[in-house]
Amino acid sequence: MSLDNIRIVLVRTFHPGNIGSAARSMKTMGLTDLALVSPKDYPSNEAEKMAAGATDVLANASIHTSIADAIKDCTAVIASTARPRGYDLPELTPEEAAEILLNAAQTDSAALIFGPERMGLHNDDIRYAKYRVTIPANPEYSSLNMASAVQTLSYEIYKSSEISGRANNTRTHRELPTSHEVELFYEHLETVLKDISFLRQHQGETLQRLRHFISRAEPDVLELNILRGILSSTQKTIDKNKD
Repeated sequence: MSLDNIRIVLVRTFHPGNIGSAARSMKTMGLTDLALVSPKDYPSNEAEKMAAGATDVLANASIHTSIADAIKDCTAVIASTARPRGYDLPELTPEEAAEILLNAAQTDSAALIFGPERMGLHNDDIRYAKYRVTIPANPEYSSLNMASAVQTLSYEIYKSSEISGRANNTRTHRELPTSHEVELFYEHLETVLKDISFLRQHQGETLQRLRHFISRAEPDVLELNILRGILSSTQKTIDKNKD
């Protein structure tokens, strides 16, 4: 079932009760894959108390020290944010986000990332995502409790799954690289750009723009391998010219 492949990722959650509430929200909408990144207080009795009948979701939750590790096997990653950030991404409605996650989850793992209660996701967090989703709300008071945001977007995923009958979807599926494979490409790219003196110190903004550009193109596995091949050939030429 595609819902099993959709991972809810909670980053640096401050209140353990919100973890429990998020687990309960997930289970009511058929989601079971919960990942916690550097939670401030967990395991916790408060989390179990707020989870009510969803303690199995908590028991099976994975705990990570970084977002990169939590999503390394995912091909579609969406960040839930209340507002644009310095490192902006294409914005989706909740309905559009649900469709993208469900399409990816037909064959691969997909992730929806939520930031900590106080500040939300940082720019360094968002760079791992391909899109961002914002829940429409009162512009004069648009701040949603993290667990409420999980409930809202989980509902959109479940609704889209029920209406569309995604389990019987037979559309052609592009084979997309995992988040880990994409990060390896970016590391390779940065190395080569420095080798050819395109990048110098303190040019993080250039790398950020390149990440944004490539993310919008959404290369599949073959296309990413071609790009890696170009980088490898460039390195070989550099080494040959040194001899």
